[in-house]
Amino acid sequence: MADPSASQNQSDDYRYTQRVTVVVRWFLLAAWLFVLNYRGDRTGQVAILNTLGVMLGVVNGYVQWRLVRGWPVGRRHVIGLSLLDLAIISAGIGMTSRFDNSFFVFYYPALLGVGLVFPSRRASFAVFALTAVAYTVISIWLPPGVSYTAEEEKILFGRLASMLAVVVAGNLVTEIERKRRRAAVDGERAQAQRAMELQERAQKAELAAQEERNRIAREIHDGIAQSIYALNLNLETCAEIARNQPGPLAERLQRLVPLAKQTLLETRHYIYDLKPLLAGQNDLPTVVRNQCREFGTVSGIPVTVDIAGEAHPVPVPVASACYRVLQEALANVLKHARSSRVVVGLEIGPDKAILSVKDDGRGFDVATRPPGYGIENMRQRAEELGGSLRVESQSGHGTTVTMKLPLVEVTSGTHQGDDRR
Repeated sequence: MADPSASQNQSDDYRYTQRVTVVVRWFLLAAWLFVLNYRGDRTGQVAILNTLGVMLGVVNGYVQWRLVRGWPVGRRHVIGLSLLDLAIISAGIGMTSRFDNSFFVFYYPALLGVGLVFPSRRASFAVFALTAVAYTVISIWLPPGVSYTAEEEKILFGRLASMLAVVVAGNLVTEIERKRRRAAVDGERAQAQRAMELQERAQKAELAAQEERNRIAREIHDGIAQSIYALNLNLETCAEIARNQPGPLAERLQRLVPLAKQTLLETRHYIYDLKPLLAGQNDLPTVVRNQCREFGTVSGIPVTVDIAGEAHPVPVPVASACYRVLQEALANVLKHARSSRVVVGLEIGPDKAILSVKDDGRGFDVATRPPGYGIENMRQRAEELGGSLRVESQSGHGTTVTMKLPLVEVTSGTHQGDDRR
C-alpha cells in the first residue's frame, strides 16, 4: 500500500540531508543519555529527560524508517524534528544545572540541522533567536545564574555567537547546494531542449530525404523504367523474328533479352526498394510475395511462394536481410540458372526465420567453383545478424539457397544499398 504522503511535491523532499542528520541525531542521543545517566542520581528530573530522549529516538527512528522505505521526507518532518531537538536540549539544561550545564554543546549540531533544512534564511534566524532567548533566560534567571563579577556574561555571549555562526554556516551550505542543483536542473533542461531541436532537425531532414526519394522514384518510373520496358518488348520481338533466320544476329539478340529483363528488374528494385518494409506498411510475408510477383512478371519465370509459421512482426534488420538476400538470389536465377521454375519458402518461427530460394536450373559444382561476390555478400548479411547461409547445388540439378536468422533485435547496421553483382 502506497504511503499517502508519497504524492508530495518532490521539491519538498529532504531525504538527502536527513540521511546525515538522522545518523548525527543517533550519536547525539547516545551521548545525551550516557552523560545524563552516568554516575547520575535517579531523580524525577532525570527520568523525565530520559523519557524525552526516548521520544526523540522514536521520532528519529520513524524518519529513518521512511528513508529506508524510500518514502518522501517532507518539510513537516524535518522542521518537527529540529524543533524537538532544541526543545529537549533546552528542557535538559533548564531542569539540571542551567548555565553550568555542558549540555549546551548539543545546541550546535541541532542548530546546524536547522540551517540545513529550514526553507528560508529568515526562518532559520527566527528559530535561532527563540533558542538564544530561551537559553539566555535559563542562564541568567535560573540558579546558579550568570556571575557578572566573574565576567561569565562573556562566556554566555561567546556561546550565543557560536550558535549564530553554526546557523549561518548551515544556511550558506544550503544556499550553495540549492544553487548547484538549480544549475544542474537548468543544464539538464538546456540539454533536453538541444536534443529536442536536434531531433526535430533530423525529422525534417528525414522527411525532406523521403520526399526526394519519392520524387526520384516517380521520375525513374515514368521515364527510365518505361523506356527500358519498351526496349525489352522490342528486343523480345526482334529475337522472335530472328529465330527463324539463324546467324550471329539471332544469337546476339537472344543474349540481349535476359540482360534487358535483368536491367528492368534492377530498375524496378530501385523504385520500390525497402520503403514499404521499413515504413511498416507491409509485413515480411507480404513483401516476399510482392517481390516474387514482380520477379515473375519481369522475367517470365513462374515463382511459387510457400509461407509457413505465424505472421508476427520481425525486427527490421532481419526483414531487411531477407529482402536483400531474396533479391540477390532471384537475380542470380535470372542471370545464371536458366531455370524454368523457382520455389521460394519463408518460415517464421518463434525464435528464427528461414528463407529458401530453390530453382531447377543448370546448377554448378559447389566443391570446385568458388562462391562469387553475390553469394559472399548474402553470407555476410546473414552472419552480421548472427545467422547462417547455405548454398546447395549440383550441375544439372538446380541450386538451393537457405538462410536462417534469429528473431532478435539487432543493433549492428545492415546493408541498405543495392549490391554490385
